[in-house]
Order: sequence, then structure tokens, then C-alpha cells
Amino acid sequence: MNNHVCPDRHYRHPGILKMMFEFLFPHYCKVCGCRLDPSEEELCITCFLGMPRLDYDMKSINPAERMLLTERSMVRAASVLQYSKESDYRNILFHLKYWHHPKVGQWLARIGATDLYEKGFFKGVDCIVPLPLTRRKEIKRGYNQCMHIAKGVRKVTGLPILSDAVIRKVNSSKQAGLGKYQRWRNAQGLFEVADAAVLQGKHILIIDDVITTGATLLSMIDTVEAAVPDIKVSVFTLALAQ
Repeated sequence: MNNHVCPDRHYRHPGILKMMFEFLFPHYCKVCGCRLDPSEEELCITCFLGMPRLDYDMKSINPAERMLLTERSMVRAASVLQYSKESDYRNILFHLKYWHHPKVGQWLARIGATDLYEKGFFKGVDCIVPLPLTRRKEIKRGYNQCMHIAKGVRKVTGLPILSDAVIRKVNSSKQAGLGKYQRWRNAQGLFEVADAAVLQGKHILIIDDVITTGATLLSMIDTVEAAVPDIKVSVFTLALAQ
């Protein structure tokens, strides 16, 4: 956390019940840690305005697409934020994955999806497929963070979520700290298509939290391509490491 202190902010009177709730159960900015006003959600206004947003242009290839376009089924890809381990904005992903605040994933996904919806990113997409966790890891964490991101996208697009079409077969060792080739080797054979029929002829939107080298996503895309030859794939993530 940094020592960032947000300036005073003025807002309309929120009502006595809401004020009491905020007093008893205060919320804090997921980036800088300052206490949020009742009018703010997940991030303070200063951190919200300072988010390292990634712009999406339908006319040119963006960095997320550049990592994944080797796959024959790929249509398009986009990420909401630029990720850096030196930036306090990494705390958003920590809250989402490790600190039991999955709602921040839904919130940020809604913001990103709203912008992309207006640009036609979801045109032709039939359904959402969140990248699965193993059952063991999901029980240990208490949730699949990609499912919460998917729910945020669904809120904007109305697309159905297919959470059981693809399963994760095995636990891989942690990807953090591994090189690109090691990540690729580590991600092989992770997934299995549980219901090929439901994906037949579909344009699916795969959801992940962050793209680092793209190894895990590429493994999942390879798996669905092998099981469903006529599938089309797009990808939406909250962050892209650059």
C-alpha cells in the first residue's frame, strides 16, 4: 500500500440508515486503502480516475490479441487495465483472488464491458465461459474469481454463462516467477471439454483475470478447438501484464 491520501470529497446526504451502516461497516479503496464515501464503490474517486485503463480499438490489433492470435479460432481479445507488479493497482487483483473481495471483479468487469459494448466488442458472441479452477482450489478459495468477472460482463451484455462446459482437470504448480516457456509447459493438459455439444458452432467469450504470457488461456483455447472444430473464441480479462 502507498501513503496516498485522497482529498476531501463532497456528496449528497446518503440517509441516516446508510450512514449508520457505513460507520459500522466501513469500506476502503482497493488501491490506496483510504476510507470510501458512501457515494463511491470499490475505489476512491482519485484512484478510479487514475486507473491505467487500456483502450480498445476494433480497427487494430491490441497487445492482448497479439498474444493469442496464433489460435485459429481467435476473433478478438481485450483487457481493462494494464498490470504492473510495481503499481498499487495490483491490489485490485490481490483483493479479487486472495483477500476475499470477489465483488471488485464484478464491478471492474462491468466498467470494462460497458466501454467494450459500445465499441461492438461483444458482437456475435453467444455465451460466456469463465476459465475454471479445479474443484479443490475453488473450495479452498471459496469461489472462482473468473465467475465473478463473468457475472459483471453478463450484467452488461445479458449473455448466458456456461460454467460447466469446460473443466480443469489437474492442479498446475504456481505460474508466478516462471519464464514464458516454463509457463507454457506448466499449462499443458490442464483442461477438458465436459460438454462439446453445448459449444458446437458457438462464439464463446473466455474470461480470465490477468494475461501474463497467455500460456493458461492458450491451453484452454487449444482444448476447446480440439473438441469443437467449428468454435470461435474471444477473450476478456481484467488485466494485461506488459
